[in-house]
Amino acid sequence: MKKVILFSLIWVAAMACHEKQQNVNPQTESVKTSIVPYRQLTTVPASGEELKVDLQEIADSRCPANVVCITMGSAQMKFIVSNAKSQTDVKVNFTGNSKESSQTFTLDGQTYELKVSEVLPYPVTRQSPKLDDYKVSLSIVKK
Repeated sequence: MKKVILFSLIWVAAMACHEKQQNVNPQTESVKTSIVPYRQLTTVPASGEELKVDLQEIADSRCPANVVCITMGSAQMKFIVSNAKSQTDVKVNFTGNSKESSQTFTLDGQTYELKVSEVLPYPVTRQSPKLDDYKVSLSIVKK
């Protein structure tokens, strides 16, 4: 009898923990990553809106893939983000050792966060990429 009661209590406790774990993870909005080529106006979805993004400038000082460097370097970028009414400049510094770099900006009184997840091509020592070859993977989320 004691074993049945003990088993029942363990089962109830396990079920209670299981329910709590299910409620801890709320549904998050899926964020779509877009690829923005250098100097090509691209439409990027931003929490139900469509924003236009133009990669205007890029300065890439990341450590080449086939070299051992003291620091990873970074890629500094300047984007022009616009909607139907206005536009703003957004500067992002993408460091070589981070998975993602972000910058908060305001457009028409609304706050957004632009996240850069990848900058291609990655530099190598034998050949410097042309500006026209650069593509940036990014997403924009309304705050």
